[in-house]
Amino acid sequence: MRIRRDPATRRRSSRSKAVPSSSKWCTDSSMRFNRTLRASAMLGSVCLAIIAGPSNAQVDEAMLSAAYIYNFIQFTTWPPGGLSDSKLVVCANGDSAPGAALAGLNGKTVSGRTWTSASLSRGDDPSGCNVIFLEEGKPVSRQTREMLGSDRSVLVITTSALDAQGTVIRLYTEGNHLRFDINNREAARRHLSLSSKLLQLARTVL
Repeated sequence: MRIRRDPATRRRSSRSKAVPSSSKWCTDSSMRFNRTLRASAMLGSVCLAIIAGPSNAQVDEAMLSAAYIYNFIQFTTWPPGGLSDSKLVVCANGDSAPGAALAGLNGKTVSGRTWTSASLSRGDDPSGCNVIFLEEGKPVSRQTREMLGSDRSVLVITTSALDAQGTVIRLYTEGNHLRFDINNREAARRHLSLSSKLLQLARTVL
């Protein structure tokens, strides 16, 4: 015997499935990133305007930025001994939307290691960071400035100018698209190797 569902119930069920969790959104964004790499298309074709309405634009852009950073890490090779065997530490301003989005990836596996987020919003020491995400206009501690001037094997991702001290990848919004530039000379200075596929997708490579 067929059991007929009430149309209103079906509509409610459909609407509930249409709302993705932050974890699912990051996973879906990663899948799109990888498909883009395989197709050698411009990664910046992901359009923020169609992701969410105005009230959630900042949150969704932060989540998309976190997904890009997750994939940048997957296409970066550290020198022998440059990473812990068990975890990869990602440092960011814990009081910002992107910082919160990055913290939301805690426990996920990236490059065979456990994603572990740490806050730099209160002048924390960055000595344990493998990846640092710095936002333009946010205060930077003395220890972080010293790290930026060093040649430590840290993947430095910023939203400021590509030639800013220490920057390996610049992640920024242009119109309604997320773009990124790469300073491969800085990556080499830090003993990091970036995938040729990633370099092909960057808007600018120094």
